[in-house]
Amino acid sequence: MRKKMMFVGVLAIVLTFASCSDGTQKMAAKKYTAAEVEQANQVMKYYDTSLALLKKVIVEKDVNSVLGYMEQEGKAPMLTAIAPPAFSQKDSAFVVNPGICFNEETRRNLKQNYIRLFQVRKRFYTIFNQYLSLIKSNDRAAAMKLLPVNYQLSIEQSEYKEDILDILSPFVDEAQQVLLNDNPMKEQLLSIHRMTATMQSILNLCMRKPATESVRLDMKMAKLVIQLDIAKRLPVVEGHPKEMKAFQNFLTDVEAFVKDVQRIKSEGAYSNEDMAALAEYGMSLN
Repeated sequence: MRKKMMFVGVLAIVLTFASCSDGTQKMAAKKYTAAEVEQANQVMKYYDTSLALLKKVIVEKDVNSVLGYMEQEGKAPMLTAIAPPAFSQKDSAFVVNPGICFNEETRRNLKQNYIRLFQVRKRFYTIFNQYLSLIKSNDRAAAMKLLPVNYQLSIEQSEYKEDILDILSPFVDEAQQVLLNDNPMKEQLLSIHRMTATMQSILNLCMRKPATESVRLDMKMAKLVIQLDIAKRLPVVEGHPKEMKAFQNFLTDVEAFVKDVQRIKSEGAYSNEDMAALAEYGMSLN
């Protein structure tokens, strides 16, 4: 695994270049109305709020810890009742009520997925606390019947999270095309966002316990490989060697990521070292 990655660093470098387009490139840029720009800003506000909220609502490490404890059949030191990680009620109310920047069907789908996600998450931790009570009363047989229930709930949490991000993906892509309109590195920035989002989704799937459904992971990996191939074919933006170098370094890191995930997947199991390395990738994407 690569120990040094620059997924976030390259974004910072290239984004500082946003206002440095020359006259020729500005003339070629598409014209957007103030209403279109405002709608794009609203989409990005909803997306950014969703990303921040989902990281707090579904913490894969915490979910895996709960399942890992339950797998030990009460042989681990006794715990007290555990509450789900806290998150902003203001943000949750915001994401459950998407604005008119989305069409009616999308608003309905987002609302339904978020409501179900919150419900499943609450039940997951309720079941775990029931498990703890049964272990405390020495009813291990009844306690172990709850493990498959929480396995299923953990999968449902992850699926709702992925569905929300998949629903938002095309809207975010369109919004960024508007907001990056005058940026000569527009196509590079769009490709960075697309690949970063796909990599984060892959990491979420890889770190899920029990093991993720291979079909969905294969589809995400195939998507990333295609995105990487398209990014490699983008023309060089003349006159900006520093930014292009940062972009090329990003592509090198994506290639390393693809190889690492493919290797781990081929082995059919995740070692502690693999999980730690995947977590390191995750930190660089945050």
